[in-house]
Amino acid sequence: MKKMLIVFLIFAFSLSAKEVPSSGEMMFDLIPIRPLGLAALAIGSGFFVLSIPIGLLSADPRQTLEQSARRLVIYPLHFTFQRPVGEFYGYMEEIEYVSD
Repeated sequence: MKKMLIVFLIFAFSLSAKEVPSSGEMMFDLIPIRPLGLAALAIGSGFFVLSIPIGLLSADPRQTLEQSARRLVIYPLHFTFQRPVGEFYGYMEEIEYVSD
């Protein structure tokens, strides 16, 4: 009985290993990638401000502006400031947003 319990606990609480980024990946992220993300955020914010009048003329302005804000502002914001240093996930993968 004890052996069965031990085997069950081993498989029930299996550990998942997370890959730790190397120092080279972290430096590559900090020096060229984060400043480029900041530039993308600034440019995307500018384009979003310019697209507001056009979005207000669309059939569903709320959805259009939310989608524009998500693509032009929110994704670069998360990529630049909320992503762990050295971790490069795929474009728009692993990002979950709760919409009201």
